[in-house]
This record gives sequence, structure tokens and C-alpha cells, in this order.
Amino acid sequence: MNEPQNISEITQTLQRDVNCLGDENRNTRKRALERLKKETIGRNPGYDPPQLQGVCGFLIKPLLRVFSDPVEKCRELSISLLADFCAQVEDMPTILPLLLPVAVARLGRLEITEPSEEIRLSLVSLLSAIVTRCGVDIGPYLNDMVLILQRTIVDPFPEVKKESCQCTSRLADAIPVAFHQQSESLSKPLFQSMTHQHSKVRLACIKALGSVIRYGTPNPLTDALPLLAQRACDSTPSVRSCLVDVVGNWLLELPDRYSYFHKLLPLLLTALTDELPEIRRKANDIWYKVGRQYEAENEEELKDKIDFVTQREPSPLLEFGRPNLGCRVLVYRNFSKILPALLKDMTDWTTNSRIKSSQLLFVLLGHLEEHTTHHIQSVLSGLYRACQDDERTVLEQATKCAEVIGCYVSPEVWCKLVPPAVRTSAGCRVSGTDQASTVPVGPVQCTSCLHVLVALMKGAKVEVIQPYLEVIVDCLSEPEVGQTEHTPLLRELLLAVGVVTEAAIVLTRDLSFKLFTVTLRAEASNQASALRGEIDRILALLTSRQGHASTQGLYQDHTHQILQQLAEGYTGWSVHSPNCTLFSALLSGAGPVLGGLLGEVLPILTSCLRPDADPEMRLHFITLLIRLLMEASSSMNSQDQFNQFASAVVTDIIIPNCVWKGGRTAAAIRTAAMTSLQALLQSNLLAREQLDSFMSQLMPKVISCLDDDNRSTRLVTSQVLQLLLLTNPPSITVNVLHTLYSDLLKRLDDSSDEIRLSITHTLIAFIRAFPEGYDSTLYRAHLEELYKGLLIHLDDPSPQIQEAIFNVLKEAARLDHPLLTQQLQEVKHKHRSSSYCELLLQFLSSSH
Repeated sequence: MNEPQNISEITQTLQRDVNCLGDENRNTRKRALERLKKETIGRNPGYDPPQLQGVCGFLIKPLLRVFSDPVEKCRELSISLLADFCAQVEDMPTILPLLLPVAVARLGRLEITEPSEEIRLSLVSLLSAIVTRCGVDIGPYLNDMVLILQRTIVDPFPEVKKESCQCTSRLADAIPVAFHQQSESLSKPLFQSMTHQHSKVRLACIKALGSVIRYGTPNPLTDALPLLAQRACDSTPSVRSCLVDVVGNWLLELPDRYSYFHKLLPLLLTALTDELPEIRRKANDIWYKVGRQYEAENEEELKDKIDFVTQREPSPLLEFGRPNLGCRVLVYRNFSKILPALLKDMTDWTTNSRIKSSQLLFVLLGHLEEHTTHHIQSVLSGLYRACQDDERTVLEQATKCAEVIGCYVSPEVWCKLVPPAVRTSAGCRVSGTDQASTVPVGPVQCTSCLHVLVALMKGAKVEVIQPYLEVIVDCLSEPEVGQTEHTPLLRELLLAVGVVTEAAIVLTRDLSFKLFTVTLRAEASNQASALRGEIDRILALLTSRQGHASTQGLYQDHTHQILQQLAEGYTGWSVHSPNCTLFSALLSGAGPVLGGLLGEVLPILTSCLRPDADPEMRLHFITLLIRLLMEASSSMNSQDQFNQFASAVVTDIIIPNCVWKGGRTAAAIRTAAMTSLQALLQSNLLAREQLDSFMSQLMPKVISCLDDDNRSTRLVTSQVLQLLLLTNPPSITVNVLHTLYSDLLKRLDDSSDEIRLSITHTLIAFIRAFPEGYDSTLYRAHLEELYKGLLIHLDDPSPQIQEAIFNVLKEAARLDHPLLTQQLQEVKHKHRSSSYCELLLQFLSSSH
């Protein structure tokens, strides 16, 4: 067995290789380093600790000089050999004074001295290992270490960044007292690297910052918060999980943590709504410890609350149940500091920020419980804005927030704020509600306020909300709220009606009336087809709650009351008036109920159809009147009482709307007026005597419309005139008939064949209206004109017209058979085809 060598003998054997480290040939230097490693660290058996310490002391300076070698491999070997020595020698403090200045020269300059990324990584790894080995002995070299880390944390090479962050954490753990003085100088580099594209770099930076602030000063927290908030939304779960650990450690361990609770709580509580269950559970466990620690540290102050803590059932929306008292008190005491920034973030331009902010607000409100009352106005304003967000997740979170408020806050509080806000946003005049004065006006804003109101009602317990249902329903039944064409607003309004209907333990007749009126306004909107499902659901729900078999029961209950309300101010309506559309919907849906309320319905309808009323409104209601008259037996005449009002309908509604006025709308009104008269006559709702009483007023209007510019008006008028002639009231005398035939003959020249054919039927009715014993000799001139006009069209280019005129002439033969025969003989040779003339002559000869 060889005797142990002393240090001088060992160093003598290594001297030549040490000398070779300064050789000009790179290969020589490289081989020397390889031999040195083989003869020292790689020796078997190895040196004992004193020998290794002596060899290290002998080689360290030559090895450090090689740190600046131009050949990368040589630098790599020297660093590797020194790292091996540092891992095994016991007396590290003798190495540090020589190593640290060289490391600073290579890594701590403003410009990168060491060009190789791998070498920089090896150097930082060496320093990190040294910090671990030395512990407190690294203290005198803190400035050098900080100077190096300031540069390497922002190194372009990601692996260097990661290793530097680990080194930072180890340095803080090793010398916490001394590190406190230098910690802030490392914060800025960590901030710069915290947004790196590599998730592992971000993860390392968060861990390092955790140590920097934990063992240093918490002053950098203010600047770190925006960056940490971004990491709370990081796409990589491991980064979010790491942030939970770091922030939890700060909340539990920071000496001055009470001053920073309001800054740190949002970071931890955001994780309670993380998309991954394991992160949510971790955050909840840490948060539970923070709350318990706070209770223990403030036991005297919280003694009464701890002893008499209110036992209440948590909101079912909270995933982990009711938080402990310490957690609730922490949130309560810091909420006023958190809320302003939180509400600002809920309107941030980035979607992710708005989502996380709305989720955090939900968590905070779950902790505040009834203490939300102190901040209710600000919270509600934020929820109004959040409910206007295009991002569905934000809307869902805002809805959950409102439901939590409804669960914990008395309706007495929010009923003083939200209904006035709904009214204000809808444009209603609201007195004594300064809180709602800041709410913007518009359908979008009103929709969001209604959405919040619905969520509050859903969150509240049924028995608690009963005394306030009337206040809520009064708000919903405001005409300005329901008079809109904004589909989302109408949908929210119907949803609110449904929630109130279901919540009411006893649905009084007054509440039912108001809710039915709101639903009827939605029915009257142009968006009713898009809301058909919701409207039908509400009507079915109201019907069921009131114990009716069908919705007609609702109309039976409330139509009279609605008409009483409408009876005030209807003279000033336009087509856009809230009550105008309500009246229209009522007429459309009331069905048989109208038959018993004609005395209330017709005055309003007459006013809406007066000649000086809004033309669009007149057109709308006269069109509606047509439908009601066509279905008279199941609507206006369901009680067989319409006959009492029929004359007034003609004289006060139909005749005034037949007067000629310029414009397309006026033309459409005349057509509709004639159509309504046609429906009235076809329904046999006018007695012959009634018709006779106003025939002198009606006939001039009918004859005027027969010559109207509008084709549809002329067509309908010809049909109306036919019905009048078939009814043949006493007022249609021979003189009236004599004045009428020229207008009828004129229509045979109409540009529309459809009208010409229709007028032939009217002519038949006209001829049949002549009384028995008509003196054809006395009135021969009139008959000659009639026959001549008809005979011209017996030779019409249209076969259909020829056939129709042939039938008219057969009917007209009874007035003066010889005269017609004579007229026919005179004109038959003038016709292009005499076939119809011959047929007519045969008919005349056979019938004489």
C-alpha cells in the first residue's frame, strides 16, 4: 500500500499540467485540463479531504485564469473541474474571494462578456451550488452575487434565466437577514422575465419573487401586482398553481402582511374559480389556513364573533361552502380597497381580464354576505355594466354575483336601488332616486338593469321577497319599460314576469292584472314572433296561477280594467304610443270578451280612426277592425250586441276614412275602410233599416272610391256596391239608380280586367235593384244609355268580359225587352263577331 502523499508532492506532479494551461496551443491547454481532472477529481483512490483542499487551493488560480480562455471547450473544462472541487472540499470560504470577482467579470457586466450560453449556464449553476454549500458564509459576497443575478436573470438564454431564479431563491434562503437589504435590486429583473414566453421561466420567476419578497422588503409588491395578476390568468396550469403557493406563503409568512392583504387577497381568491379542480382545492386549503391564522392572531378582537358566529346556510353557488370567520373578516375589512380596481378591470378591453374580475367579484361577495349592503350601490353599478358584456362568461358571472347578493342582502335594500335604475334607464321620470340618476338611458342599459333584478329575485328566498313584489311589479309595469322593440329587453322583462309569478305565494288580482298587462305589451311589439315561446309560457303560468282553464280567463278578468286605464288620454295617441300598442294587442287577443265591452272599446277605436289621427295608427286599427268584423261571432258580436253599435261604426269610423287624401298611406286607409264595410255587410251585422239611415252619407263616398286611383280600392268598392245593391234599402230609389249606372259603365273601361269582371256582377245587382213596375217608357233615355254602354263591351277583346256582359244583358232585358232588341239589331253588324249578338237575340225571342 502506497504511503499518503503530502500536498507538496501532489502539487509537484501536477505542476507541468498547470504550466501547460498557459500554452499557446489550444489542444495543449485542453489536454492539460483533462489530465488535471483525471489526476485529481478522477483519481482512484481519491485524495482525502485535507489533500483535496490543498490541491484545490493550488489549482484554483490557474483554473480561474482559464475562465477567460478564448477556446470555449477549455472554459467549459475549467468550470466543470472547479465545480467538482467545490462540491467536495470542506472549506469553501477560502475559494470564494478568488472565484466571485472572476464570476462578476464574466457575468456581471452590462455587456455580456461570456459569449457562450452553455458556459453562462455552467457558471450560474456553479454559483448556485456554491450558495447551497456555503450557506451563511456567502454573506460577505452578497453584493457580488446580486450584481451577477441582476444580469443573468434577464439573460437571453431561458435556461440561464431559470438557473438564476433558483440561485436567487437559494441566496434568499441562505442569508435572509443580509438579503433583506438587497432584495429590491433583484425585483426589477424578475419583473422583466416574468412575461417570458416559456412557461418554465415564468414559473421560476414567480418562485424567485416569492423568496425575494418573503425574505426581503415587500415594497416591490405594488409594482409586481399587475404582472402577478397576469400570471393568475396564465394559460399554463403549473404557473397558476405556483402563484397560489407563493401568494399563500406571503399571506401566512410575510412579517408586514397585514398592510398588504388588500393587494394579495385578489391573487389567491382568483384561484378559487380556476378551471382546474386541483388548483381550486389547493387555493381553498391555503385560504382556509390564512383565515384560521388570522382568527388566532386576532382572537381577542374577534372573540365575540367567534363565540356567537351566525350559523347560516351558504349560497348553493359557493363551491366550498361557507368560508370560516377569519376569511370573511379579512374580505370585509379589505373589500373597500379592492373594489375600485376590480370594477375597473371588469370593463377592461381584454376578455380574460373581464372574466377573471367578474369571477373574483363573485367570490368576494360570497365572503361579504350581508356586509355587501355597505357597498351595494358601487357593486350594482359594476354589475349593470358587466351584464352588457358581449362575452357570455362575464354575463354568467355577473348573474351569479347578483344571485349571491339576493341570497344575503335584504330586498328592502336593493328594492330601493334596482327598480329605480330600471325606470331611469327606460327613460321614466323618477323622483327621489339620486342613486339611479347615474344610470345611462337606453334599451341596452335597461336590459342589464332588468337582468340584475331578475338574478336578485332568483337568489332571494321566496318568503323574504313577498313584501316587495308589489314594488317590483310596479317597476315592470311602467309603460316606458315595456314599450320597446329591443328583443333582449323584452325577453328580460318576460323573464322577470315569470320569476315574480312563480315567487308570489298568493298572486293577487292586482298583481295578476299588472303582470298580464306587461305580457300584453310584449305581445303587441313587432318582436312578438321572436318571443312567442316566452309569451306563451308566461300566459300559461298566469292562467294556471289564477285557476283558469285557458288564457281567455285572463282576458275576462282584466280587459275591463285595462280599458278603464286606456280611457284616459287616448285622444293624443300615435302608432308609437305605449297604450296604443297595448290597446291593439288587447283587441287582437280578447276574443269573445269584446262582445260585452263594446261601449268601452268603440269610443277608443273611433278616436284612433278619426281623420286627423296619426295615419299609420289609422291604417293599423282599421286593418284590425276588418279582422274583428270577419270574426264577429267570436269577438265583437259574441254577445249579440254589436247591432246597437253598427250604425256608429259606419258613420263614425268607415265613412270618415273613405274621404280622399293624397299619399300611399291614405290610399291604403281608403282600401281598408272599404274592406271593413265589405266585412260588415257580409257578416249581416247591419239591418236593412240601419243601412237605410246613413245611405245618403255613404253612397257618395262609395261612388268616389269607385273611381279611386288605387286599383285595390276600386276592386273592393265594386264588391261593396254589389252588396249594397243586393241589400237594396229603401233609400236606393230609381233616381239613385239613374245616377249610378254611368259610374258603373265607366268601370267597364278600367285598366284591370279583374275590376271589369267584378263590376259586371255589380251591374247584375244594380239591374235587380230596379223595382217591379219600372216605367221604361218614361225613363227610356236612361235605358238607352245603359244598353249602349253594355253592347259596346259585348264585342270586347276579352272572351271573359264578353261572357260576363252577355249575362248582364240577359238580366237587363227585363227592364225593356223591345228596346234592347232594337239596340242589338242596330249594332250587331258593327261587331267583329256577331256570335254573342245572335245568341242574345235568340234569348230575347225565346223569352218574350
